[in-house]
Amino acid sequence: MGYAVIGTDIQFGDDFLKALLMDCEWIITNPPFSQSEQFIARCIEHGLPFALLLKSQYWHAAKRYPLFNLQQPEAILPLTWRPDFMFKTRGNGSPLMDVMWVQWHPDYHSTTHYVPLPRPTKERMEALKDG
Repeated sequence: MGYAVIGTDIQFGDDFLKALLMDCEWIITNPPFSQSEQFIARCIEHGLPFALLLKSQYWHAAKRYPLFNLQQPEAILPLTWRPDFMFKTRGNGSPLMDVMWVQWHPDYHSTTHYVPLPRPTKERMEALKDG
């Protein structure tokens, strides 16, 4: 799509929670769900816009209310389908986890938008591939 992307992964020794910030305009990641609070706090420290893929019920915990208010998200974007993170390598049924993208911007100070995302059609995916 013409974007310059910097990819990192803990499997290759890149620990986002400890590494210096690379030269980038956005942080977009799928953090380990068990460390999502630390990832949110670290992204806020960097002062850049960011988007994280989280479990859909993420904000349903009273202990996360202060985190929500630390820097209120600009948008909560639940997926209306369940992604297959195992790529059909496990089980015969549908994926079990509901997820959402949550987007923050350091200059945004208003009400969080809630916008469910429809599943991309095959035509849309082909159009994205073709640029």
